[in-house]
Amino acid sequence: QAWLPKGVRVPFLQVPFSVKGRFRFLPPAEPKVVGSYLLGTCIKPEINVDVAVTMLWEIFQDKDNLNQRYHRKRALYLAHIAQHFSKEKLFGSVKFAYMNSNHLKPILLLRLQGKDEKMVTVRLHVCPAPGLFKPSRFYPSKNNVRTAWFMEQSTPKEGATEPPTPHYNNSILCDMVLLSHLHFLSSAATDFPGMKDGVALLKVWLNQRELSKGLGCFSGFLVSMLVAYLLMKRKIVKMMSGYQVLRSTLQFLATTDLSVTGISLVKDVDASLPVLDDFHQAFEVVFVDPSGLVNLCADMTTSKYHQVQFEAKRSMEILDDRMVDGFQVLLMTAKPMLRAFDHVFHCLKHVSKLQGACKKMQLLNELMDRGGNYVAAALPFIVSLLARGLAGRALLVTHSLPQIPEWPIDAEPPKHKDVGSLTFGLLFVPEFATSTLEKGPQADCPEALDFRTFWGEKSELRRFQDGSICEAVVWEADTACRKRLIPEQIVRHLLKLHMDIPESSICYTGALLESVIRTGQEVQLFPQQGWTGEEAMVSVVCSYDDLSRKLWNLKELPLTVTAVQGVHPALRYTDVFPPISMKPTYSFYTRIRTKHLLLPSEEKPCPAYIAPLKIICHMEGSGQWPQDKEAIKCIKAAFHLQLGELLQQQHQLVCRPAVTHTDVYKDGYVFRLQVAYHREPLILKEVVTPEGMLKYQDTEESR
Repeated sequence: QAWLPKGVRVPFLQVPFSVKGRFRFLPPAEPKVVGSYLLGTCIKPEINVDVAVTMLWEIFQDKDNLNQRYHRKRALYLAHIAQHFSKEKLFGSVKFAYMNSNHLKPILLLRLQGKDEKMVTVRLHVCPAPGLFKPSRFYPSKNNVRTAWFMEQSTPKEGATEPPTPHYNNSILCDMVLLSHLHFLSSAATDFPGMKDGVALLKVWLNQRELSKGLGCFSGFLVSMLVAYLLMKRKIVKMMSGYQVLRSTLQFLATTDLSVTGISLVKDVDASLPVLDDFHQAFEVVFVDPSGLVNLCADMTTSKYHQVQFEAKRSMEILDDRMVDGFQVLLMTAKPMLRAFDHVFHCLKHVSKLQGACKKMQLLNELMDRGGNYVAAALPFIVSLLARGLAGRALLVTHSLPQIPEWPIDAEPPKHKDVGSLTFGLLFVPEFATSTLEKGPQADCPEALDFRTFWGEKSELRRFQDGSICEAVVWEADTACRKRLIPEQIVRHLLKLHMDIPESSICYTGALLESVIRTGQEVQLFPQQGWTGEEAMVSVVCSYDDLSRKLWNLKELPLTVTAVQGVHPALRYTDVFPPISMKPTYSFYTRIRTKHLLLPSEEKPCPAYIAPLKIICHMEGSGQWPQDKEAIKCIKAAFHLQLGELLQQQHQLVCRPAVTHTDVYKDGYVFRLQVAYHREPLILKEVVTPEGMLKYQDTEESR
């Protein structure tokens, strides 16, 4: 690398640095335009023209498939081209980037000088000469990174077997089949205008959900290959419009789990090629290309595919709902992680701590396969750990896609820690998300040891009401507000226990609306009632239930009470700020004993306002009710007086009767009782016309 000029750096993390072989630059064979630009499926705002540059045979030696030698030659080749183009006046900017943030695959970005700079980006991809490598060297079960080289040991251990390196192998195979993919997609798109529109719509759909960029993304290329697969399987025909292509693809994604049953574009079965089961053993999500060698979803995690699947299901529901403008919702509205999930947490302000997690979980094989990328190696294990810990509570546990920005050619390439913080999203099953108990297997079961290992010191033996003695984890949460944050306790505990990720590295943002429904005064005066007033509603309902029983059992009423209905929102647990039990401070009042009244003192502060809770009392039916609306009001007023008297006499409750209601003071709450007569709305609808005719029509009172 001594020939490299000062103005350019190798766009590759050369760790370990020493590697065998030599390199010399030779001009490439004819560059070819590949990708979405030729197919006509480019979408704004980023229009990329992909150009494939082929390195000649003479640049390579034997065994260049081993120990990143091919990748480093590829990076050096790009560095030479970058240094050459940086002197050209045609280009306004020459920068490096990682293809889909995969640090094994640097590419060169060229943008034109002047106002066209932001319009189009030319992306240079380097690929090997055709027939250079034997494809059989890169099957998923083969090893191409030696442990001794990676660990910088002088001699390999005797008798040690080398682990397979499927992701590494896949990265080389992708370059080998780059041009054949273009020919495959071109033949699919021929005489099929609907494919271009459909792929463009699918790209917008993925962009709005932040699924199309980063390591393991569902890229525009991948979605084009998926449409071609559906065409091959006759689930799509060339007569379809772009909208029908969108629907058919979303329907397929919603109903097919590629992490369980992979799909393949291979037409003719070849016994020498690896089968789908081989790919499933090596990768989480499987979609094999037409060559039968490359897994197009190699970097995708199961959780990310499940998120794509979940979004496709929701989108199909929206498209099937004729009451919703599906176009606006699906394609015009952004749906970032904060909108898509109930709780979101940013893990690892210092992502470099994942190196320790890889060490603790013994992920050396994964690190070798990923070229030392500890973020990509640890991510699937973090998600599966959280998914197990939140099983039953969470419908979906997923992560943001690691993204690394482009960089100038004279700067060092970004390191693995430069992905910034990782974001995780949790979507809950509302019925079980706030459960305080995690019940495990019975103490004498073989699974009990596994449960104890998973939960650590939090696991304890408990006896349950059915007599069983089981392992269990109980989470501390004394209020409804704290129960909603139980998932936070689980996340922090598991990451600390299994991955040595300290709590200080996790920024958890769940239940963000709690602060809006929290009132400072109530928190100070009534700490025992919880922060958000939900516990206050329980005590309101208990008091109301007691009053209902007393009303049903009142003696000496002319008609018995048949039903009591709570109308106030607090009585159905939907009041945002429920009334709080208020006992009067007698020093703030002047007492008028003759009338049993408390009159607020002028020199003291104004007493607290107690909102009345409206309750409707239905009386039993009787033919004695009058048929005149004024007479009904008088009868109801008489009932209100008698209800007040009887509650005072029989249950010693403070009551204040009025014409339209009776206020009852009980347990610090004021309940406003109103008597209802079921025929009253009908009588209020009676209208006499000038001709003396009786008509029924809605009036202000009857409504």
